[in-house]
Order: sequence, then structure tokens, then C-alpha cells
Amino acid sequence: MAKSRRSRVVHTSKTHKNRKELVRRLGANVQEAAQTYNYIWIFSVENVRNNFLKKVRTDFDDSRIMMGKTKVMMVSLGQTPETDALGPYLKGEVGLLFTNREPSEIEEYFDDYLNLDYARSGSTATQEIRIPPGELHTMYGVPGGEEDPLPLQIEPTLRKLGVPTRLVKGKVVLEEHPEGSMDDEEGYLVCNEGDTLDSRQTSILKILGVRMSEFKIELKAVFDKDKGAVRELNGMEVDRTAS
Repeated sequence: MAKSRRSRVVHTSKTHKNRKELVRRLGANVQEAAQTYNYIWIFSVENVRNNFLKKVRTDFDDSRIMMGKTKVMMVSLGQTPETDALGPYLKGEVGLLFTNREPSEIEEYFDDYLNLDYARSGSTATQEIRIPPGELHTMYGVPGGEEDPLPLQIEPTLRKLGVPTRLVKGKVVLEEHPEGSMDDEEGYLVCNEGDTLDSRQTSILKILGVRMSEFKIELKAVFDKDKGAVRELNGMEVDRTAS
């Protein structure tokens, strides 16, 4: 018996979220928070990582952090007259922090906040990484990092990634003169500073424990409800035509 065309199973992974509802909810949350908290900060994020952002949200559980389409946040802030002045600062990869904490505490927290993570494919190498001949160690190329011998089971993976390694007396070592894989200098060149990293290079860097991606939140401006004024930070360029 042929299956009825009317009876179809739609997997939840293929259902689409109601974008209008999400936009409406973001706008409502921004308006509510703007009326609740004394300070509204605009911040930019470099190399967003959910696990790091989750840590910030935990540290600010008495505040609210929102990220989304800047146009939606701009319209929502514009509907509350006292925060209309923040509109010109909402551009690019930015978010909003609503809080009652004193500005000095906020600035001190984010001045010291920096996390390193493994680079992803398409990222730019921040330094040259070259594996020297001999036994391979983790954390190579990271200042102050503790070096540990690479585990034996990782050696086949490195060879598949093109690194000329072999096992010698229970140690993972780099071949001294492998053909076609060395340049004029000693060691195996993983990447040069400024290179656009591919998936092979990022896999090697992860095995070595080299973290090149910086997750940092930079404060751009803050609105003080009591003063009714915006204070700029870090010399941010402002689009005055946005308001």
C-alpha cells in the first residue's frame, strides 16, 4: 500500500525557528533591561567562544548580557528616549551589558579578561611555529608553557598531517632530514606569522598545544542613566548618522 503524501514525519533538526519571534523577544528584552539597570555598556568581542562567553555570563549573574542583530538592538534602545544616545555606537560585532555595578568594577574586570584558545581554520597565525629536530613536546612555542613529551599514540596522526615523525626508543621525534618538508632553517615549519591557517595547520597546532586565538571583550561605551550621558572608551569611532 502506497504511503499517504499527507502523512509525513518532519524531524526536529529540520524545523525552522520563528525568526520574527526571536527578534521580537530580543527587542522586548533590550527595552526591559534598559529600564531596569543604571548602566548600559556596549562591548565588542574578538573570536567569540561560547564557553568563554558563558563564563562571563556566570560572573555577571546579577546583570544581563545580550548579543544579536545590531539593527534590532538599536531600534529597541531608540524606543527608550534616555538611551537613544547609544544608537551610534551599535555597529559591528558588539553586544550590550546591562548592570548596576559601578563602572570602575566593570572596567577592572574586562581590562584583565583575556583567554587563549586554539585557532580555527581561516584564522591568521600570530607567530611563527617551527618544530625543532628531536623529541616533540606539547606547549611548544607558548611562552611560559610547561613542556611534556607527546604521547606515542599521537605519532601516526602527525604523520598523516604531513609532519615527518617517527618513534625512537619510545619517543616521538622529528626526522632530521626528511625530503620535501624542511626549508633552509632547521626544524619543521608549521606556519609563518601572518599565514592564513588551514585545517591541517590548526590540527597540528592543537596537538602541540599552541593557542593563537585570543578571546577578548573590549568595552566601547557606557550610558549612565543618572547622568543621562554616554562616555566613550578606547577611542571608538562613532557613526553619528546612525541615530
